Amino acid sequence: MAKGKKNHSDDKKVSIIRLVYLYIISAITFIVFLIGAVSLVNLGLKVFIFDIQEDYYRPESPVMVCERYSPIVKETEEETEYDKLQREAYEECLEKQRKREEEQESRWISQSVARDLSIGIAQVLVALPLWLFHWRIIERDRKKRLTRGRTKK
Repeated sequence: MAKGKKNHSDDKKVSIIRLVYLYIISAITFIVFLIGAVSLVNLGLKVFIFDIQEDYYRPESPVMVCERYSPIVKETEEETEYDKLQREAYEECLEKQRKREEEQESRWISQSVARDLSIGIAQVLVALPLWLFHWRIIERDRKKRLTRGRTKK
């Protein structure tokens, strides 16, 4: 008789531990699902509705290679032909650098959007099935407990 009580007590402990585990996993996966869904909605609003792009990470500008063309003319001196050529080379270099930076910024923005989109989709696609799986187990166990409670009365 004591052995039967111990088994029932152990079964109850295992049942409680299992239920706690299922609720914890369900909560965690649901939170990850919500985070993924919110990040997808946020990304959609930023990119397609409000066209907000300035908050994406942009690495610092590449080192300016144009400094070697920088004209060195003192205010008191007159600009020589060499100084004019050097100033033109400097301005041309600056323009090329600006274009390069604009192209890089465009790539960085599209890469940031793609990264955020892939993370959000991955979170939703992984967390949702896991949450549904664990939640269905919880619901099934709850229904079993309810039917067992009704049959005992």
